[in-house]
Amino acid sequence: MIKQSNFGKMPDGTIVEKFCLTNHQGSSVEILNLGGIIHRWLIPNKQNKHTDIVLGYDTVNDYLADDSFLGALIGRYANRINKGKFTLAGKKYQTDINLGDNCLHGGSQGFNSKVWQCTVLSDADNPSIMLTLSSPDGDQGFPGEIKVKVIYTLTEQNRLKIEYLAAAEQTTLYNPTNHSYFNLSGHNSGSVEADQIQLLASHYTPTDERAIPTGEIAEVDNTPFDLRELTAISQPLASNHQQIAYGNGLDHNLCLDAYAPQTKVAFYAGKAISQNSDVVLKVYTNMPGIQIFTANHFENKKGKDSVLYQAHQGVCFETQFYPDSPNQPHFPSATLEANKEFYSVTEYEILF
Repeated sequence: MIKQSNFGKMPDGTIVEKFCLTNHQGSSVEILNLGGIIHRWLIPNKQNKHTDIVLGYDTVNDYLADDSFLGALIGRYANRINKGKFTLAGKKYQTDINLGDNCLHGGSQGFNSKVWQCTVLSDADNPSIMLTLSSPDGDQGFPGEIKVKVIYTLTEQNRLKIEYLAAAEQTTLYNPTNHSYFNLSGHNSGSVEADQIQLLASHYTPTDERAIPTGEIAEVDNTPFDLRELTAISQPLASNHQQIAYGNGLDHNLCLDAYAPQTKVAFYAGKAISQNSDVVLKVYTNMPGIQIFTANHFENKKGKDSVLYQAHQGVCFETQFYPDSPNQPHFPSATLEANKEFYSVTEYEILF
Protein backbone atom coordinates (compact mmCIF):
# COMPACT_ATOMS: atom_id res chain seq x y z
CA MET A 1 0.00 0.00 0.00
CA ILE A 2 1.14 3.54 -0.74
CA LYS A 3 -0.31 6.66 0.85
CA GLN A 4 0.56 10.02 -0.63
CA SER A 5 0.34 13.29 1.31
CA ASN A 6 1.74 16.83 1.39
CA PHE A 7 4.82 17.31 3.58
CA GLY A 8 5.32 21.03 3.03
CA LYS A 9 6.44 23.62 0.50
CA MET A 10 9.71 24.74 -1.02
CA PRO A 11 10.57 28.46 -0.82
CA ASP A 12 9.23 28.90 -4.38
CA GLY A 13 5.92 27.27 -3.43
CA THR A 14 6.61 23.84 -4.95
CA ILE A 15 4.78 21.16 -2.98
CA VAL A 16 6.93 18.53 -1.29
CA GLU A 17 5.12 15.22 -1.23
CA LYS A 18 5.51 12.26 1.10
CA PHE A 19 4.98 8.68 -0.06
CA CYS A 20 4.36 6.11 2.67
CA LEU A 21 5.10 2.54 1.53
CA THR A 22 3.59 -0.12 3.82
CA ASN A 23 3.93 -3.90 3.52
CA HIS A 24 1.86 -6.70 5.02
CA GLN A 25 4.40 -7.21 7.82
CA GLY A 26 3.41 -3.87 9.38
CA SER A 27 6.56 -2.03 8.31
CA SER A 28 6.41 1.30 6.53
CA VAL A 29 8.90 3.66 4.92
CA GLU A 30 8.13 7.33 4.31
CA ILE A 31 9.98 8.87 1.36
CA LEU A 32 9.95 12.52 0.32
CA ASN A 33 10.24 13.67 -3.28
CA LEU A 34 12.58 16.32 -1.85
CA GLY A 35 15.99 14.69 -2.19
CA GLY A 36 14.47 11.21 -2.21
CA ILE A 37 14.79 11.47 1.57
CA ILE A 38 13.91 8.47 3.75
CA HIS A 39 11.99 10.46 6.35
CA ARG A 40 10.76 7.65 8.58
CA TRP A 41 11.21 3.88 8.72
CA LEU A 42 8.72 2.38 11.11
CA ILE A 43 8.92 -1.23 12.31
CA PRO A 44 6.57 -3.00 14.76
CA ASN A 45 7.84 -3.41 18.32
CA LYS A 46 6.87 -5.45 21.37
CA GLN A 47 4.77 -2.59 22.76
CA ASN A 48 2.34 -2.95 19.83
CA LYS A 49 3.62 0.36 18.53
CA HIS A 50 6.23 1.29 15.97
CA THR A 51 9.91 2.20 16.26
CA ASP A 52 11.30 4.79 13.84
CA ILE A 53 14.83 3.59 13.00
CA VAL A 54 16.14 6.54 10.93
CA LEU A 55 17.08 10.06 11.94
CA GLY A 56 15.37 13.00 10.26
CA TYR A 57 13.63 16.35 10.55
CA ASP A 58 10.06 17.59 10.90
CA THR A 59 9.93 20.27 8.19
CA VAL A 60 11.04 21.11 4.67
CA ASN A 61 13.02 24.07 5.96
CA ASP A 62 14.92 21.83 8.37
CA TYR A 63 15.92 19.54 5.51
CA LEU A 64 16.93 22.46 3.29
CA ALA A 65 19.15 23.85 6.07
CA ASP A 66 20.65 20.44 6.82
CA ASP A 67 24.38 19.98 6.26
CA SER A 68 24.37 16.32 7.33
CA PHE A 69 22.33 14.86 4.44
CA LEU A 70 19.91 13.00 6.74
CA GLY A 71 18.21 10.24 4.76
CA ALA A 72 18.93 11.85 1.38
CA LEU A 73 19.85 10.57 -2.05
CA ILE A 74 23.36 11.72 -2.91
CA GLY A 75 24.58 12.82 -6.33
CA ARG A 76 26.28 13.39 -8.57
CA TYR A 77 29.19 12.13 -6.52
CA ALA A 78 28.87 10.61 -3.07
CA ASN A 79 31.70 11.38 -0.64
CA ARG A 80 34.65 13.68 -1.34
CA ILE A 81 36.56 14.88 -4.37
CA ASN A 82 39.91 16.42 -3.49
CA LYS A 83 39.67 20.21 -3.97
CA GLY A 84 36.71 19.51 -6.26
CA LYS A 85 39.11 18.88 -9.15
CA PHE A 86 39.39 16.00 -11.58
CA THR A 87 40.35 15.29 -15.19
CA LEU A 88 38.05 13.33 -17.48
CA ALA A 89 38.70 12.49 -21.13
CA GLY A 90 41.66 14.87 -21.08
CA LYS A 91 39.66 17.85 -19.82
CA LYS A 92 40.01 19.42 -16.37
CA TYR A 93 36.96 20.15 -14.26
CA GLN A 94 36.33 22.20 -11.12
CA THR A 95 33.26 21.28 -9.08
CA ASP A 96 31.55 23.14 -6.28
CA ILE A 97 33.52 23.36 -3.02
CA ASN A 98 31.28 22.89 0.01
CA LEU A 99 33.39 21.35 2.79
CA GLY A 100 36.75 22.89 3.51
CA ASP A 101 38.51 22.80 0.16
CA ASN A 102 36.70 19.68 -1.06
CA CYS A 103 33.53 18.80 -2.92
CA LEU A 104 31.29 16.71 -0.67
CA HIS A 105 28.25 14.71 -1.84
CA GLY A 106 27.86 16.51 -5.14
CA GLY A 107 28.22 20.10 -3.95
CA SER A 108 26.11 22.62 -2.09
CA GLN A 109 23.15 22.12 -4.44
CA GLY A 110 23.38 18.38 -4.96
CA PHE A 111 20.61 15.88 -5.59
CA ASN A 112 19.56 16.03 -1.92
CA SER A 113 18.27 19.59 -2.41
CA LYS A 114 16.18 18.88 -5.53
CA VAL A 115 12.48 18.07 -5.84
CA TRP A 116 12.27 14.88 -7.89
CA GLN A 117 9.40 13.67 -10.03
CA CYS A 118 7.71 10.63 -8.51
CA THR A 119 5.72 7.81 -10.09
CA VAL A 120 3.97 5.01 -8.21
CA LEU A 121 5.05 1.71 -9.77
CA SER A 122 3.15 -0.69 -7.52
CA ASP A 123 0.52 -0.04 -4.87
CA ALA A 124 -0.03 -3.71 -4.01
CA ASP A 125 2.45 -6.28 -2.69
CA ASN A 126 6.01 -4.97 -2.62
CA PRO A 127 4.99 -1.29 -2.91
CA SER A 128 7.33 0.65 -5.17
CA ILE A 129 7.95 4.21 -6.40
CA MET A 130 10.30 5.68 -8.98
CA LEU A 131 11.97 9.07 -8.58
CA THR A 132 13.42 10.81 -11.64
CA LEU A 133 15.68 13.84 -12.06
CA SER A 134 17.54 15.52 -14.89
CA SER A 135 20.82 17.20 -13.96
CA PRO A 136 22.02 19.63 -16.66
CA ASP A 137 25.51 19.92 -18.11
CA GLY A 138 27.66 21.90 -15.68
CA ASP A 139 25.47 21.23 -12.65
CA GLN A 140 27.76 21.89 -9.66
CA GLY A 141 30.63 21.79 -12.15
CA PHE A 142 30.07 18.21 -13.35
CA PRO A 143 30.14 17.57 -17.11
CA GLY A 144 27.25 16.43 -19.27
CA GLU A 145 23.52 16.24 -18.75
CA ILE A 146 22.59 13.14 -16.81
CA LYS A 147 19.13 11.63 -16.39
CA VAL A 148 18.76 9.57 -13.26
CA LYS A 149 16.16 7.26 -11.78
CA VAL A 150 15.93 5.78 -8.31
CA ILE A 151 13.45 3.02 -7.51
CA TYR A 152 12.44 2.36 -3.91
CA THR A 153 10.71 -0.97 -3.23
CA LEU A 154 9.60 -2.19 0.20
CA THR A 155 9.37 -5.95 -0.07
CA GLU A 156 7.21 -8.30 1.94
CA GLN A 157 10.48 -9.66 3.39
CA ASN A 158 11.14 -6.25 5.01
CA ARG A 159 13.85 -5.29 2.55
CA LEU A 160 14.07 -1.75 1.27
CA LYS A 161 15.51 -2.21 -2.21
CA ILE A 162 17.09 0.91 -3.74
CA GLU A 163 17.94 0.73 -7.44
CA TYR A 164 19.94 3.51 -9.09
CA LEU A 165 19.78 3.98 -12.87
CA ALA A 166 21.33 6.69 -15.04
CA ALA A 167 22.38 7.60 -18.56
CA ALA A 168 24.31 10.52 -20.03
CA GLU A 169 25.06 11.71 -23.55
CA GLN A 170 28.55 12.83 -22.49
CA THR A 171 31.07 10.87 -20.43
CA THR A 172 30.77 11.97 -16.81
CA LEU A 173 31.03 10.77 -13.22
CA TYR A 174 28.25 9.12 -11.27
CA ASN A 175 28.45 7.79 -7.73
CA PRO A 176 25.05 7.71 -5.98
CA THR A 177 24.13 6.53 -2.50
CA ASN A 178 21.59 6.99 0.24
CA HIS A 179 22.68 8.78 3.40
CA SER A 180 20.31 7.38 6.04
CA TYR A 181 21.43 7.46 9.66
CA PHE A 182 20.22 4.28 11.37
CA ASN A 183 19.42 3.87 15.05
CA LEU A 184 17.85 0.44 15.41
CA SER A 185 16.57 1.20 18.91
CA GLY A 186 14.75 4.29 17.64
CA HIS A 187 15.85 7.68 16.39
CA ASN A 188 15.13 9.13 19.84
CA SER A 189 17.01 6.47 21.84
CA GLY A 190 20.45 8.06 22.17
CA SER A 191 23.84 6.65 21.23
CA VAL A 192 24.40 3.64 18.97
CA GLU A 193 27.80 2.91 20.53
CA ALA A 194 26.50 -0.28 22.16
CA ASP A 195 25.18 -1.60 18.83
CA GLN A 196 27.26 -4.27 17.09
CA ILE A 197 28.33 -4.13 13.47
CA GLN A 198 29.94 -6.46 10.96
CA LEU A 199 31.36 -5.43 7.57
CA LEU A 200 32.97 -8.01 5.31
CA ALA A 201 35.93 -5.95 4.18
CA SER A 202 39.58 -6.90 4.56
CA HIS A 203 40.86 -3.56 3.23
CA TYR A 204 40.09 0.13 3.67
CA THR A 205 41.25 3.43 2.20
CA PRO A 206 43.23 5.50 4.74
CA THR A 207 42.86 9.28 4.48
CA ASP A 208 44.75 12.42 5.30
CA GLU A 209 43.50 14.88 7.91
CA ARG A 210 41.02 16.29 5.33
CA ALA A 211 39.37 12.87 4.85
CA ILE A 212 40.88 12.54 1.36
CA PRO A 213 42.27 9.06 0.55
CA THR A 214 46.03 8.81 0.44
CA GLY A 215 45.74 6.30 -2.42
CA GLU A 216 46.70 3.34 -0.27
CA ILE A 217 44.41 0.33 -0.07
CA ALA A 218 45.41 -0.97 3.34
CA GLU A 219 44.68 -4.18 5.18
CA VAL A 220 42.33 -3.85 8.15
CA ASP A 221 44.30 -6.32 10.27
CA ASN A 222 45.24 -4.86 13.65
CA THR A 223 43.31 -1.65 12.99
CA PRO A 224 39.96 -0.32 14.27
CA PHE A 225 38.58 -1.04 10.80
CA ASP A 226 38.69 -4.81 11.17
CA LEU A 227 34.94 -5.28 11.49
CA ARG A 228 34.78 -8.71 9.88
CA GLU A 229 33.51 -10.15 13.15
CA LEU A 230 30.69 -8.57 15.15
CA THR A 231 32.15 -5.59 16.97
CA ALA A 232 30.56 -3.05 19.30
CA ILE A 233 30.68 0.41 17.70
CA SER A 234 32.22 1.73 20.90
CA GLN A 235 35.37 -0.35 20.30
CA PRO A 236 36.78 1.47 17.23
CA LEU A 237 35.54 4.80 18.60
CA ALA A 238 37.71 4.29 21.68
CA SER A 239 40.84 3.59 19.63
CA ASN A 240 43.79 6.02 19.64
CA HIS A 241 44.48 5.16 15.98
CA GLN A 242 45.46 8.20 13.89
CA GLN A 243 42.68 7.53 11.39
CA ILE A 244 40.04 7.64 14.15
CA ALA A 245 41.53 10.94 15.32
CA TYR A 246 41.36 12.36 11.79
CA GLY A 247 37.66 11.49 11.49
CA ASN A 248 36.79 12.19 15.11
CA GLY A 249 35.30 8.70 14.96
CA LEU A 250 34.34 6.34 12.16
CA ASP A 251 34.07 8.12 8.81
CA HIS A 252 35.90 5.76 6.47
CA ASN A 253 35.50 3.75 3.31
CA LEU A 254 35.84 -0.02 3.54
CA CYS A 255 36.57 -2.09 0.43
CA LEU A 256 34.01 -4.88 0.26
CA ASP A 257 35.49 -8.33 -0.31
CA ALA A 258 32.62 -9.72 -2.39
CA TYR A 259 32.64 -6.94 -4.98
CA ALA A 260 32.90 -8.06 -8.59
CA PRO A 261 32.99 -5.50 -11.42
CA GLN A 262 29.94 -5.46 -13.71
CA THR A 263 27.78 -7.48 -11.34
CA LYS A 264 24.19 -6.29 -11.02
CA VAL A 265 23.32 -8.57 -8.12
CA ALA A 266 23.49 -7.36 -4.53
CA PHE A 267 25.79 -9.41 -2.30
CA TYR A 268 25.83 -9.54 1.51
CA ALA A 269 28.09 -6.78 2.85
CA GLY A 270 27.42 -6.72 6.57
CA LYS A 271 24.95 -6.09 9.36
CA ALA A 272 24.17 -4.15 12.50
CA ILE A 273 22.49 -5.45 15.65
CA SER A 274 20.73 -3.18 18.13
CA GLN A 275 22.11 -2.99 21.65
CA ASN A 276 19.24 -5.07 23.04
CA SER A 277 19.62 -7.52 20.10
CA ASP A 278 15.97 -7.36 19.05
CA VAL A 279 16.51 -5.62 15.69
CA VAL A 280 18.99 -6.60 12.96
CA LEU A 281 19.84 -4.60 9.85
CA LYS A 282 21.49 -6.48 6.97
CA VAL A 283 23.10 -4.65 4.05
CA TYR A 284 23.40 -6.01 0.51
CA THR A 285 24.92 -4.16 -2.45
CA ASN A 286 26.76 -4.51 -5.76
CA MET A 287 28.96 -1.47 -5.06
CA PRO A 288 32.69 -1.78 -4.25
CA GLY A 289 32.81 0.30 -1.07
CA ILE A 290 30.83 1.21 2.00
CA GLN A 291 31.41 4.38 4.00
CA ILE A 292 30.68 3.85 7.67
CA PHE A 293 29.95 7.09 9.49
CA THR A 294 28.96 7.49 13.14
CA ALA A 295 27.54 11.04 13.16
CA ASN A 296 30.64 12.28 14.91
CA HIS A 297 29.81 15.98 14.58
CA PHE A 298 26.27 15.99 15.99
CA GLU A 299 25.73 18.26 18.99
CA ASN A 300 22.18 19.16 20.03
CA LYS A 301 21.00 18.84 16.42
CA LYS A 302 17.22 19.27 16.56
CA GLY A 303 15.59 16.35 14.78
CA LYS A 304 12.16 14.79 14.49
CA ASP A 305 9.77 15.18 17.40
CA SER A 306 12.09 17.89 18.82
CA VAL A 307 14.69 15.24 19.72
CA LEU A 308 18.19 16.68 20.15
CA TYR A 309 20.55 14.39 18.29
CA GLN A 310 24.02 13.97 19.78
CA ALA A 311 27.28 12.53 18.47
CA HIS A 312 27.03 8.82 17.62
CA GLN A 313 23.21 8.81 17.70
CA GLY A 314 23.12 7.17 14.27
CA VAL A 315 25.31 5.16 11.92
CA CYS A 316 25.42 5.36 8.13
CA PHE A 317 26.18 2.53 5.72
CA GLU A 318 26.77 4.42 2.47
CA THR A 319 27.32 1.99 -0.41
CA GLN A 320 29.36 3.69 -3.13
CA PHE A 321 32.54 3.96 -5.15
CA TYR A 322 35.58 4.91 -3.09
CA PRO A 323 36.10 8.58 -2.15
CA ASP A 324 38.06 10.70 -4.63
CA SER A 325 38.18 7.84 -7.15
CA PRO A 326 38.43 10.24 -10.16
CA ASN A 327 41.90 11.16 -8.85
CA GLN A 328 42.90 7.61 -7.92
CA PRO A 329 43.08 5.58 -11.16
CA HIS A 330 43.70 2.29 -9.32
CA PHE A 331 40.36 2.62 -7.45
CA PRO A 332 37.21 1.14 -9.05
CA SER A 333 36.09 3.69 -11.63
CA ALA A 334 33.06 5.95 -11.15
CA THR A 335 33.19 7.08 -14.77
CA LEU A 336 29.91 6.73 -16.65
CA GLU A 337 30.65 6.49 -20.34
CA ALA A 338 28.47 8.35 -22.82
CA ASN A 339 25.30 6.47 -23.82
CA LYS A 340 26.05 3.64 -21.38
CA GLU A 341 23.53 2.69 -18.70
CA PHE A 342 24.44 2.89 -15.03
CA TYR A 343 22.87 0.45 -12.58
CA SER A 344 23.52 -0.21 -8.93
CA VAL A 345 21.44 -1.74 -6.19
CA THR A 346 21.50 -1.67 -2.41
CA GLU A 347 19.10 -3.50 -0.12
CA TYR A 348 18.57 -2.86 3.60
CA GLU A 349 16.84 -5.80 5.30
CA ILE A 350 15.29 -5.44 8.76
CA LEU A 351 14.76 -8.45 11.04
CA PHE A 352 12.75 -7.98 14.21
